[in-house]
Amino acid sequence: MSAKFRSMICVFSTLVLTTSTNVFAQKIDLKTEPKAIVEHYKFVGNHREESMWSALYGAKSGKIYIGLCTHAEAAHLYEFDPATETMRHIVDLTTLHNERGEGINTNGKIHVRMGEDNDGNIYFAGLNEDTGPECIDPSSYKGAFWYRYNPKFDKVEVLGKISKHFGLLGMVMDPKYMRLYGLAEDGHLYMHDIEQKYTRDLGRVDDWDICRTIFADDRGNVYGSFPVAQIWKYDPVKDEVVDLPNIRLEYDVRVLPRTMSKPMIDRKVIWRVIEWDPVDSVAYGIVGGNSMLFKYDTHIGDEGEIEYITPLTAPQYWDESNPRMIPFATLTLTISKDHIIYYAPTAFGSFDYIGNSWDVKDEEKFQAKMAGGHFPPVSYLVSYNLQNQERKSHGLMYTGDGNIVFGLGGACTGAKDGKIYFVGAIEEKEEKDVVGKVGRRWPFSMGLIAYDPHNK
Repeated sequence: MSAKFRSMICVFSTLVLTTSTNVFAQKIDLKTEPKAIVEHYKFVGNHREESMWSALYGAKSGKIYIGLCTHAEAAHLYEFDPATETMRHIVDLTTLHNERGEGINTNGKIHVRMGEDNDGNIYFAGLNEDTGPECIDPSSYKGAFWYRYNPKFDKVEVLGKISKHFGLLGMVMDPKYMRLYGLAEDGHLYMHDIEQKYTRDLGRVDDWDICRTIFADDRGNVYGSFPVAQIWKYDPVKDEVVDLPNIRLEYDVRVLPRTMSKPMIDRKVIWRVIEWDPVDSVAYGIVGGNSMLFKYDTHIGDEGEIEYITPLTAPQYWDESNPRMIPFATLTLTISKDHIIYYAPTAFGSFDYIGNSWDVKDEEKFQAKMAGGHFPPVSYLVSYNLQNQERKSHGLMYTGDGNIVFGLGGACTGAKDGKIYFVGAIEEKEEKDVVGKVGRRWPFSMGLIAYDPHNK
């Protein structure tokens, strides 16, 4: 049997399983579910941002830095000071690059986890993805760039161009060699040497679907995940990228693909989010398909060793009786100062803000048919204690004034206050502040929220 024919059978089997099985979401009563109450902070100005992915960072100063995205407009960087509860707008990337009003494709996304050097400078990178009307010539784009924000002088500096066409979906700063590494839309790994002030294309490491987070271990090696369930590694000493031949991520074949166009190389078979833990000297990550928490020890053997811990799904999926309805993993993983992992999964469906899927003609109707109805994409707060191995649900997240927390796009821990911060879509009851409707049903605005684990 040819590989092509086997692939066709697999796709057909997935489609039959998806459309013919009578699967219903495990319904929850929003009124009776336990609640995790969070503090809520709105963004200042009227920039109308409507999404955020990964770009949330807790600096050593205690301040929180946030990158927000706006399709067909601009990316914005914000600073939040927990000590004074003050939100401040720092920069509009289209203004920084003189792109505004020029009729060109613009830098509309900050899609990466940020980094920080010993002087407190904050590093990040940009992205164009979907930014600008389709009628605009894509070659008008000035390119994607690396940035450094200097809090002392309150200045954003452009460090250099990453690529003429392709910005970053994932980034990590390596403090050992003082380098920025970025995984771009074209599947290439880019490196910027901060001290030497140059950028290199290290070659293709991915194809489809591009991994959203990468990490660097304490030896300066950089790792990413790519379909199907594989891991690549960049060794700065040898200056080479290798696909690790023997180690593989495990994934639950019963979990439906996030998209139907390429089900065998879907994001469910790679890690969704991963973070290096300097305490244990290992990485902790979440598998895309079933939100399985795992530990990756890169020091064991030539390729490292993976230990699977427990799924960090919404609690209604903990009995594993309905794995096909587990929502796709989010980017909301952080490790607290108490060495507890916090994570914010959605209860229903694969969350997006207002984006459309091109893989299913009408994704909302498709998901509703599978789930047995339309359900708001509410977020749970779950945790895993690395000391006593306790998995815990803290409840559905609500703001203090009773607004539902919908899907979230990133998480971090406050370096001084120890609070757990998230950014994402918050239910919006003021019509003038609505930036969109999740699933074209539930009005929202973007917000920063904070959970205090010591004030339960």
